[in-house]
Amino acid sequence: MTLINKHGELKNVSVVIPTLNEESNIKEVFPYIPDFIDEIVVVDGHSKDKTRDEILKFRKNAKIIVENPAGKGAAVRTGFENATGDLIVMMDADGSHDPKEILKLLEPVLDGYDVSKGSRMLPGGGSTDITPFRRFGNKLFVTMVNTLYGAKYTDLCYGYRAFKKEALGKIYCRSKGFEIETEQSIRIKKAGLRVKEVSSFEARRKNGDSNLNSFKDGWRILKVIIKEYFKP
Repeated sequence: MTLINKHGELKNVSVVIPTLNEESNIKEVFPYIPDFIDEIVVVDGHSKDKTRDEILKFRKNAKIIVENPAGKGAAVRTGFENATGDLIVMMDADGSHDPKEILKLLEPVLDGYDVSKGSRMLPGGGSTDITPFRRFGNKLFVTMVNTLYGAKYTDLCYGYRAFKKEALGKIYCRSKGFEIETEQSIRIKKAGLRVKEVSSFEARRKNGDSNLNSFKDGWRILKVIIKEYFKP
């Protein structure tokens, strides 16, 4: 399958996936990444288990970059810098993002949008992973960002997204942790990029414990929202 945009141009697609000790989840994700994906860029934070070996079982041509663990945001940034595709998808390795939704995420950017972001809050979306506390926090942060930046987002703290490569150059983000999605969303709006939300279903992580800390990471998200407001 070849992806062609509305102008009839062929587009290569890279998928960027941060990993940290996800050995037991690799089989839930990598075999189901669509064949039309041209490049898989994995940024691994020196996993202590066999994450990298498992990836190569299913995707021998995956580009695996190993770096000291500095957080999801740092890993995503490294992945973006090393991805060569015209279109770049970011997704998680824990099984919470359905690889079958990749094409649905890509459709808006093929149609002319700069960015497509998954939303668990749109009709057709949902989550079996988000806790009531995290749902409340997400709603609070969405309201703040929409009010401060004139956005119309329905979801903020969700990292299943697709970008045109040139769009990433306009929203260079420095966040090191899970607040990366919030910084991206704000800078997308500040840069005047065309963004479309699409419904997405977030499953519960298949195995293991999440690296997300609701209180610590929630505080970091709040700081990004306020800090970006006072930046030109």
